Amino acid sequence: SEEGKMELRVGESFELLEFQEGSTPLLSKLKSMGLREGKKFKVLMENGRVYLIKLDNSRIVLDKSLVKHLKVRKI
Repeated sequence: SEEGKMELRVGESFELLEFQEGSTPLLSKLKSMGLREGKKFKVLMENGRVYLIKLDNSRIVLDKSLVKHLKVRKI
C-alpha cells in the first residue's frame, strides 16, 4: 500500500486527502492559498527545496518541509 509518505514526482497529479497534524500556522497558509482536502494538483517542477504545483488556475510554490504534512493520493 502507498499509505503515509508519498513522493511527489514531476508530471504526476495528486489529490490532497488530508493535512496531518503538526504545523498548524503553515497549514492555514496553505489553505489560504487554496490547497484543501479533496483538491487535485499537478507537480510542474522540482527545484531544490521546493515544488512548483498547478492548483486550479494558479501556480504555487510548495516548500518540501510542508509536503510531509500532507497526505496525498496519486491520481
